[in-house]
Amino acid sequence: MFKIGEFSQIARVSGRLLRYYDGLGLLRPVRIDPATGYRYYSAEQLPRLNRILALKELGLLLDQIARMLDDRISVEEIRGMLMLKKAELQQSLRAEQIRLRHIESRLRQIEEQGSLADYDVVVKTVPAQPYLSVRAEFGGMDAALAALRAVTGAVVRHVPPQARDKLVVVAYSDFDDEKLDLEMGVGLTAERGKGLTLPNRMEMVPGELPALDLSAAVVRSGPTYQAHLAFGALGVWMEANGYTVAGPCREVFLELPFQPPDEEHAVMEIQFPVAKAA
Repeated sequence: MFKIGEFSQIARVSGRLLRYYDGLGLLRPVRIDPATGYRYYSAEQLPRLNRILALKELGLLLDQIARMLDDRISVEEIRGMLMLKKAELQQSLRAEQIRLRHIESRLRQIEEQGSLADYDVVVKTVPAQPYLSVRAEFGGMDAALAALRAVTGAVVRHVPPQARDKLVVVAYSDFDDEKLDLEMGVGLTAERGKGLTLPNRMEMVPGELPALDLSAAVVRSGPTYQAHLAFGALGVWMEANGYTVAGPCREVFLELPFQPPDEEHAVMEIQFPVAKAA
């Protein structure tokens, strides 16, 4: 089982939304600690959560969704409804097209029913290394992606290939559409004495990316909007193998992001620090 903040990172929805769905009776925690009041969720709840999200994207009201879930709507029925919505969204602007791709991605996760699919999870240690990075709070994913583009551009222009390793994003907060506490930067092959100023005047400073004594990691390749599939697979694997989350997750880009011809394609390794459950 996972604490609400850990489950929010695995499911890629905010803890605030999970609490809201709990209050409505749409998605109850599998356990609430009577002493602390902490909510605990299971990876087995991912299919129900993704049904809720897919139906919500169709424009249904939450009380309608509750009735449909109680009637045990099938994956095939949801697919039919989503395909109708797809035909409508294809006529709208780019913002609606992005929304459509999110719907398709959630549909895929529903069909997989929380399985590991084609993901190979490995457990490994990660050594510490020098790190040139900037940490800030971002008011949503668009702002975070814009900052990552700026970091990528600055690294390419000012850090020689032989001096740099991989781009790394560390998430220090729950997944939240309105408030993301992220550290993003590049691993270095040697210590660096000076920082780097981004075009938006934010400052990348030299430091150290801490070692991970034990991490569960998976490599994914594909559109960035489908990253939640790999996060969900990792959650299923951790729960099935008796691991708990032991620190902030990392996204390690094995190839530089935002490169043509497909700037939305990313090859990354997702790393969750873990510990064996008591």
